Amino acid sequence: MAADQLLFNADAGGGATQNVVSSVSNFDLTNLAAGFSSFLDRAGNDPINAMIWIFLHGGWIVLIFLAFFAARILWLDSRQGAFAAKRRFVLLAIDVPKVSEQTVKAVDNMFAHLAGAHSPASFLEKWWEGKTQDTLTFEIVSIEGHIQYLIRVIDKLRDLVEASIYAQYPDAEITEVEDYTSLAPSHYPNDSHECWGVELEPVKSDVYPLKSYEAFEHGLTGEFKDPLAVMLEAFSRLGAGEQCWYQIVITPIAQKDYVAKAQKEIMKLAGREPPAPKETMVDKMLKAPVSILSSAASIITGPSEAPKKEKDPFSAKMMLTTPGERKVIEAIENKMAKIQYLCKIRFVYIAKKEVFSKPKIAGSFLGAIKQFNTNDMQALKPESKRVGISSTLVFFKARRNNTRKNRIVLAYQTRSNWRGLDSFHLATDELATLWHLPVLLNVKAPQVKKTETKKVEPPSNVPFA
Repeated sequence: MAADQLLFNADAGGGATQNVVSSVSNFDLTNLAAGFSSFLDRAGNDPINAMIWIFLHGGWIVLIFLAFFAARILWLDSRQGAFAAKRRFVLLAIDVPKVSEQTVKAVDNMFAHLAGAHSPASFLEKWWEGKTQDTLTFEIVSIEGHIQYLIRVIDKLRDLVEASIYAQYPDAEITEVEDYTSLAPSHYPNDSHECWGVELEPVKSDVYPLKSYEAFEHGLTGEFKDPLAVMLEAFSRLGAGEQCWYQIVITPIAQKDYVAKAQKEIMKLAGREPPAPKETMVDKMLKAPVSILSSAASIITGPSEAPKKEKDPFSAKMMLTTPGERKVIEAIENKMAKIQYLCKIRFVYIAKKEVFSKPKIAGSFLGAIKQFNTNDMQALKPESKRVGISSTLVFFKARRNNTRKNRIVLAYQTRSNWRGLDSFHLATDELATLWHLPVLLNVKAPQVKKTETKKVEPPSNVPFA
């Protein structure tokens, strides 16, 4: 009735409308101020009664929502834990052939093929069975100088992984082995071993690409300088009682969210406004009251002037873009065109206390990683504020570093895709650059495990019993 009377007065005349609006506004503000002042007095004199009053006048609705969301999180966590407990993982050791004509492009193709492991959960699978996306873990380890390439995968994806490897490396040998991490200490400090470890994180948004293996090929001769050669050389120099672990955990994902993220960054760099996201039903419901009030205001005060259209600054922005900026936009577009994974990268060095030497391996590993960094696009850096073991801590340094050692070793042993830092996107060519079977014509590390014999098909004229 009050709304109808207000609209009637608005139609009757501008002066009457102004008086009614002014009276209603003054009345509402006066009552609101008085009620708020009364509530503050009540809260100050008797806070318990004030809380009871809030609860009885709508506060219980907020508590119901909070309880619902808390129960939702606990339920999903319990179902996912039960689902994870049923999984069986296998650790596969890959022995590369002594002579191979394959390049890093073969591993790039392998990662593209492994995107077939993506299996999104339905509503029932997620909330009742607790299904989560299966991960794959790619590792290079050195145990006292003996280097081994490993892939850890759930047993139902073993055939997919082996097919991906054999398709590119027909002479490779794949063997299921025991988990080497179970033989190393997992708690620090202890009497026998010392530990150092880090996780790597990107310095910019993960839509910016790292330097890929194509940048390490000579433009004229095509000769490939393997960026992992220095890491493998350092790994081969470990002695008795030393071991180091290098791990990349990848999670297959749907590509549309990453594509939207990359397109938004491209629009920003090009000086264009990104397209407005599609409104959901919830968005429309939230906007409905605002739309009604806006319509009412336009009836009372009259229609406002339409905003003037401004010239699109895109053309001017592109004219002022430097060649380097255009190169960055093109690089982001090239990465966007490739298959993406969510990834975590960890490195752990464990040794007996009498032979432990962090500078012996840490510098070589971090130096190898810096080969993939560029100043105008992407770079990976070791994180030391929350996860990585750091020598720059001030308060409770030993205690905090020991806690970090335990956490990073546990995250490595469980091949967790949620412990530690947030995951970030890497394309198949970036993954192939960071983890690939050695190009043996260029890598001379003698301790890399290789196949001793070459497999050949039997002659067609061999008689069979």
